[in-house]
Parts: sequence; C-alpha cells; structure tokens
Amino acid sequence: MAWDWLRPKPGRIFLIGHNKCGTRSFHKLLRKNGYSSIHYDKGRLARRIQANFTFSKPLLDGVDGYCGYTDMELCGEFYAYRLFPLLDLQYPGSCFIYNTRDVSRWVDSRMNHRKGKYARAYLERMRVAFDDPSLTLEDLRQHWEEAWQRHDLDLKRYFAGRSNFFAFNISMPSEQAALCRFLRRRGYRIRGKVLPHAGARSSPDAR
Repeated sequence: MAWDWLRPKPGRIFLIGHNKCGTRSFHKLLRKNGYSSIHYDKGRLARRIQANFTFSKPLLDGVDGYCGYTDMELCGEFYAYRLFPLLDLQYPGSCFIYNTRDVSRWVDSRMNHRKGKYARAYLERMRVAFDDPSLTLEDLRQHWEEAWQRHDLDLKRYFAGRSNFFAFNISMPSEQAALCRFLRRRGYRIRGKVLPHAGARSSPDAR
C-alpha cells in the first residue's frame, strides 16, 4: 500500500517458552514470512546473551540484527529466556510469545531428545552445580516439572494485563491460529494460521 511507510516498524519477537515446544516451527514461521530470526545457533545465541549479561552489556549486543529470537538456551547452564523482564526493559516495543504444551509430554520429549544425551548432559551439570552426585533421572524429571511451573507462574505474574504477551499451546490448531492473529494485530505480516512443520514428529515439538 502507498502508506505502508507510515506504519511503525514491528519490534522484536522473543519466544520465551522452553525448548521442545515448537521453537523451530516458530522460527520457521517468521522466516517463511520474510522476518529475520535466529534459532539456537549451536548455543552461540545463549552464550552471547550470557556474556552480555555477565559483563553488564545490552543483552543483544552482537546479535541485535534479528526480528525473532528462539531457543535461547545452553543445556543445563543458561536459559536466556528467563531474562524476559530485562529483555522487556531494554527492548521496548517487543512482544513476548509463550509457547506451551502438555507438561508430561514435554518432559518425555526432553528425556528422549538426542536419544537421551540431552537429559544425561543436563543431569551431570545439575549434579556438579548442586554438588550432589546422587541425583537421578527421576530427580531430573521432577526438577523439570517444577521448573516449568515456576516459569509459567513468573510469566503470568509479570505480563498480567500487558498487551505485548501471548501464550499458546503448540498442539492446538485453534491456538496456533490465534497466535497468527495476534502477530498480525501487532503489525507483522503473517500469512496462514498454522505453524510450519519442523522436526521429526507430526506435531511441532522440535527444539
């Protein structure tokens, strides 16, 4: 349209749910619609944000050229999406998308990720961090369930009444469609109403 140049440029999008909840599918949705997006990047995305946080630099310094940010984690070490209040403060105008699914299925998916290597690596780092070699995979399962509930509560408390936050269940087509409508209302040109398939399974549960 002739007046498109008058529209405010959409801000950044931060996906702030856990991995194994359609993060790659959301990344693919943005890329498919012409928006730059960075996904995991072999851990380099979270590593850079971690360094920026440690040394009191803007969190996206060195990785600030993207519209979308997804899967910002280092297994058992650092979870940049937990810094959502600071991201919200430093990057006004951004929107925050909370990708969810059934918790027990999410835990199972994490347990099976990379044929169990992800869970074993996480458990070993947790044993070292808490100086407790007796921790088991069952302890890890309970820890993940508790971490999910804590993150869920923190997000809902922080973003209560805010218009730049949207939560959706990746396994429900109606909620995928609602996500696309939300993004369009925020000024993003998103075609369609479903997440593109990404990953090995029929539902968008990869990374």
